[in-house]
Amino acid sequence: MNGKKIGFWLVCGIALVLVGGCMEQGNRAASSPDLEQAQVETNAVPEGFDLEHQPYIGEPNAQVKIVEFSDYKCPACKRWKDEVLTKLKMEYLDTGAAVFYYVDFPFLAPDSNFAALAGESLYQQNQEFFWVYFDLMMEHQGAKDEAWANKDFITKLVKENIPDVDMKTFEQDLEERKYIENVKRDFMIGENHQVGGTPTIFINGQAVEDISFEGIRTVIDNL
Repeated sequence: MNGKKIGFWLVCGIALVLVGGCMEQGNRAASSPDLEQAQVETNAVPEGFDLEHQPYIGEPNAQVKIVEFSDYKCPACKRWKDEVLTKLKMEYLDTGAAVFYYVDFPFLAPDSNFAALAGESLYQQNQEFFWVYFDLMMEHQGAKDEAWANKDFITKLVKENIPDVDMKTFEQDLEERKYIENVKRDFMIGENHQVGGTPTIFINGQAVEDISFEGIRTVIDNL
């Protein structure tokens, strides 16, 4: 990877070798769910990526399967979405040549957990709700060191922008942490695949080093 590409993925002052991601901040927030408290048995975590339970864009039967581990608070994830995923969607996903899966890897802060929980709760209602939420969260991403992904912000964002959501069910699911085990399972899947930051990208099960659009296109073209 040349210096230009390395600089492209510098985030939070540290570039990870594979993913150019972000390091965890230590502040805890009582209003956010704690993944450590979620009870998920190790033997309940699939060896693969559990794709049948992940939100996706594209043709699920496509030979090319792209998986992203992401944190809604990660600036590099927003940049990757804006500058890479948008191009992948036009060239590969919308044409049926590939399918893209989103997997939660909330590690930056406690409100990363809440953002992931909200996304999972919307996904359980309707996958279309999830993708609107995904776009909204990236568009309105706040500062990494601020606890902006909180209940008030997210419920307001959803209520104002996704009118078909059953808000009573959504808010109840958040209050009860109904799908927190799903988020924890995603996180454990990431750990099993040695994910150390976000965004981390896999194509057909293999980690991708150069996650620029050109790098990913090269991997796909060489499959």
